[in-house]
Amino acid sequence: MRSLQHRLFEIYNDAGFSEVIPPLLERPDALNSGAGSFLSDQTLVFTDPADAGLIAVRPDMTPQIARIVATRMRHEKTVKIHYSGQVMLARPDALSGSRQQWQTGVESMGTAGPESDVEVMHLAALSMAAAGFTSPVLQVGHIGLMQALVGADKASLATWVQLLSRHSPEDMKVYLDQATLPKPVADALMVLAAGKGNVAWLRQVKNNINADFEAAADELLNLADMVSNRLSGEVTIEVDAAVTPRFLYHSGVVFTGFAMGSPKALLHGGRYDKMMAAYGRDMPATGFSFDLWAWLDSI
Repeated sequence: MRSLQHRLFEIYNDAGFSEVIPPLLERPDALNSGAGSFLSDQTLVFTDPADAGLIAVRPDMTPQIARIVATRMRHEKTVKIHYSGQVMLARPDALSGSRQQWQTGVESMGTAGPESDVEVMHLAALSMAAAGFTSPVLQVGHIGLMQALVGADKASLATWVQLLSRHSPEDMKVYLDQATLPKPVADALMVLAAGKGNVAWLRQVKNNINADFEAAADELLNLADMVSNRLSGEVTIEVDAAVTPRFLYHSGVVFTGFAMGSPKALLHGGRYDKMMAAYGRDMPATGFSFDLWAWLDSI
């Protein structure tokens, strides 16, 4: 593990990213503040024998990084960080089935626009290649598409994202029969559940849903074209409107990484601009992370 970790750190350091080591244990109110509220149901909390208070194990390091940058590094306009350490989930991860993971990743903060997205996706591709994965693929989506489709429904976005992650048109139809969504929206959700939300479909329907859907689709398609041109030969870019974030603190483009012989996603990433505002600093941000232990099992 240390050998691969060293190779990854060299890639990140050469790209101008500096290592940060957040604490494994924190007070629950610190971990669950701001964007950490999206992780409250995955935060393991127990009694601290030292003072009879409560202490929690971090389930994800990105909110910690965001809080550090928003407070201790508030005078820096742009921040590029990488990290690697243990996290613990209250319940097994839906994708890996594991509760304890060695989360490794990068975060780029302070730069809006597609350039930083391209840089982060490039690092994701380089990371998979450094680990020995062949034929890396990045599937790229946009959380704004789902928000535009179901924003007016009484069910929460989390409910719809969880439903979509099943990749089951049958389950989606059962749920849609109980909802009161316009037919174009319901039809779009059925397409996404069937895994057919590709470039051709998105270009065909993007003007037929609503203005928010069109804006998210245009942003996604433009970025996908840019990344494909910049990283040609290094990684395959696939637009998939059904790509959903691992956690709901994301607020824009999202992506997952795959490789030949790996049926499960190897990494998750995307924009989370609104997270920084939750910690008192309005700052654009994007990044990705993965479970280093899971990678070692997959190589």
